[in-house]
Amino acid sequence: MKKSFLLLIAAALLAACSSNEMTVELKEKPIGFSRVYIDKSTKAIRKGPYTTDNFEYVGNTFGVIGYKTTATQTNVKVFNDVKVEYQDGLSAPFAATDWAYSPLVYWDKTATQYSFFAYAPHSGDFTGTVALGSNDATTFSITGFKQATTVANQIDLMTDLTNQNNVTANIGNNDVKFTFGHILSNINVTMAVSAALKADETDNPVSVETVTLGTITMDGSYAYDSGASAYKWTLSTPSPTTADFSATQSSGNVFASGALTTSAADVPGLTGMLMIPQTGVGAFQIYVKYKIKNEVFERTIALSAFKKSGTSLGTWDPGYRYTYKIVIGPTPILFDMDTVSDWGDGGVYTYTIE
Repeated sequence: MKKSFLLLIAAALLAACSSNEMTVELKEKPIGFSRVYIDKSTKAIRKGPYTTDNFEYVGNTFGVIGYKTTATQTNVKVFNDVKVEYQDGLSAPFAATDWAYSPLVYWDKTATQYSFFAYAPHSGDFTGTVALGSNDATTFSITGFKQATTVANQIDLMTDLTNQNNVTANIGNNDVKFTFGHILSNINVTMAVSAALKADETDNPVSVETVTLGTITMDGSYAYDSGASAYKWTLSTPSPTTADFSATQSSGNVFASGALTTSAADVPGLTGMLMIPQTGVGAFQIYVKYKIKNEVFERTIALSAFKKSGTSLGTWDPGYRYTYKIVIGPTPILFDMDTVSDWGDGGVYTYTIE
């Protein structure tokens, strides 16, 4: 009985101790990346050009370089070109479809600042070397970039190197969001026929056999130019990779008879071309071979011949879409009456009958 009583007292004392126990639970939150925004979005296809809506596609990637500053450390690199991939949520630790990376990095709530820089897609998805030498966006570079010479395989390079991703308050409370901007040029070719030629389609249908754009430099490097206070592309030298691009044909034609209208139509295979920004583009040429009824016409047109408000384009700038519109509208051979020449005076010859 006495023993039981002592056991009861011991249990009560343990319960009392338990109820007064103070617990500190350290819940470390991983650094996450949420929905991204694509500035100057273009049309929606998976590989590119990217848009805010189509970039969140399973398998798409971006790279992150990040630093933190604490009371005892300054600009410590915590993300060294980490690959972040949009995954379907089947792999831990992410339970839902989201941007994921591994191994996770956790927020340090004693930090006074985090800085994040991003580019897309990750360097593992293209030919080229990415570097950022310090916690300074101007040290970011992409060297030895080679763009695919097949449009379907071309990469839409983007960056977010702004200071908007410096986190100084509420560290660890929100995911990091990026606003990506395109750093290549989006080149497109369209075709149409003149209203007069379309009206004559029954007797003179127009078909297009070949459209070729060339010859374009396909490799270069991207870095900050302190003199220009801007990021700039430099083409590879002395032996750059160049390529011609030909329109996709169907049954021997790019456009069959009657397919073209007075409204511009995208030339298949020559739309959404993602090119390295460069100067001297007016010297590039477009070759066109087409028929009016059964007669064959061929033209080689320098890009400098294309005009916007009377001005031609000499430079492709980063983040801009350019469209070259070809209108087939030759002047028909027509006939009219000008004058009827008077008879020449051959003289009067006389004979008198006697």
